[in-house]
Amino acid sequence: MIDNLLIKLDSQRMGPYLTKVRFKPKRKKGHFDIDLFLDNEKGYRSQLPLVTGIYSRGNVSQNIQTWLDIHYSDQVKFDDHDPDILSQSGRCAEDVFEMIGKVIEPGGMIFVSLVTDIAWEIDSELHRITRKCVDVRSLEIPPAATPLGRLVFFSGCLNIKSQAFDVQGSSRIAGEKALNQDIKKEFLNGIQTQLQKFLKRKNQKEWNQIHERCRLNAQDVLNRLCDP
Repeated sequence: MIDNLLIKLDSQRMGPYLTKVRFKPKRKKGHFDIDLFLDNEKGYRSQLPLVTGIYSRGNVSQNIQTWLDIHYSDQVKFDDHDPDILSQSGRCAEDVFEMIGKVIEPGGMIFVSLVTDIAWEIDSELHRITRKCVDVRSLEIPPAATPLGRLVFFSGCLNIKSQAFDVQGSSRIAGEKALNQDIKKEFLNGIQTQLQKFLKRKNQKEWNQIHERCRLNAQDVLNRLCDP
């Protein structure tokens, strides 16, 4: 069952690219190492994976649902060419998160690292701005309004968390899918309240550029929540 879910991530169209997924079981039962590469139109494969991490089927007896803990680079590089930045290429980044969200079942979670750019020594505005939003708590920016948090929303998660919002001691944005309709209503109320309060606050002058970008993200998420 799980193998079939992961196989479905392979050969999916992402803008001008095709996905190539590799996975293998870990020693711990129900856990898999997973790497997702992109092939370009010439058939060349990206030098580094776009997504890499661990997938778990969870443990029903312990009430633990499926989860995915990943690095997301937001860029693909082929040969000596400059890297393509997915979050600046139409809907590529959104499509990637929508796709990987399909392997997370109701009640499951996705964890996305905020420090991939540091760990991999790459330049990523997506990670840099999101990290600033999380680290400077006085900004009071809801996780779903951050650049990376907005992408996690596209994975189907309505409860978006960060260090300042219920994910303690973790350099990650976390997203949780609702287990049932009652929890979905709770999550919807929570994310809408957070974003609406944020949009009513005044910008801090020294952080105006970040605030404006996150306001656009917040309004986009709210619009999508209201879209039937």
